[in-house]
Amino acid sequence: MIQTMEAWIVADAVALAAYYGQRFNGNSLPKALNLETVAKTEVASALEQATRATQKGAYHKIRHASDLLQRIDRQKVRQRCPSCERLFDTLGGMIAAA
Repeated sequence: MIQTMEAWIVADAVALAAYYGQRFNGNSLPKALNLETVAKTEVASALEQATRATQKGAYHKIRHASDLLQRIDRQKVRQRCPSCERLFDTLGGMIAAA
């Protein structure tokens, strides 16, 4: 199960790099194929390290999360966060049945 929504954001390093621009440090992000195995504190720390030198500054949930959630590739999130895949499948099934 996902521990933090930031795992969804971290799943798409390309979208993060495009959003934060110059001096974004993608090498700081977790490399785990299943981001749900990465501790919440590790995800937060990695995101802060990857973004702190950028013009937008370090990741901030209130200032950045809503923009980032609109930009991330849901397929990348579904691949790296199995609970997201289950959530989308369940909701899709419920919507189709309605």
